[in-house]
Amino acid sequence: MLKNTIKPNNTRPDQQPETLPAQPVSFDQDGFASHDGIVACFCHDTRTLEYIGKAEMWVSKDCGLPAGAVLDAPKLRPAKNKAIIRNKADQCWALIEDYRKMIAYQTSDGAARLLDTLGPIPEGFTLLPYFEGAVWNGKKWIIGAQPIPLVLDPPAATADDPLLALNQKIERLESLLAQVLSETPA
Repeated sequence: MLKNTIKPNNTRPDQQPETLPAQPVSFDQDGFASHDGIVACFCHDTRTLEYIGKAEMWVSKDCGLPAGAVLDAPKLRPAKNKAIIRNKADQCWALIEDYRKMIAYQTSDGAARLLDTLGPIPEGFTLLPYFEGAVWNGKKWIIGAQPIPLVLDPPAATADDPLLALNQKIERLESLLAQVLSETPA
């Protein structure tokens, strides 16, 4: 049967290898490391350029940083509906609009679309929710050009069916409420 044994350390204390403090890695003008070592990097997605976070990476002598890693930390703080990205042209961090995972409504017909890319709201869309019968006036949704009658009594044809008459009254009230809400200053 095998026993757990610890291999004795046969080196004397005066023979222990000396560990020197690691020198910080420096990079030349072409971005190549002066020697092997660990470097604190700030990473971004290589496709969207969005800031991902800080990481420590091993670099070898005469090699550069991996794609999506830079040495300068972002000094910006993300704000509401903003994301930090790497501006490749200026080699710096920048803020960009971020409406991902929000619903935008097409101003031509009110069709909803889930936003899934960084950047401003696409042209022809708004974040203001669409409601049935609304028309976009350039700033907000308003009730269409046809005026809504204030009469809540059903037409004579539906007077025989009380449920249908009640449904039509409810629809008219909802339309009136939507009109009032669209005319209220935001």
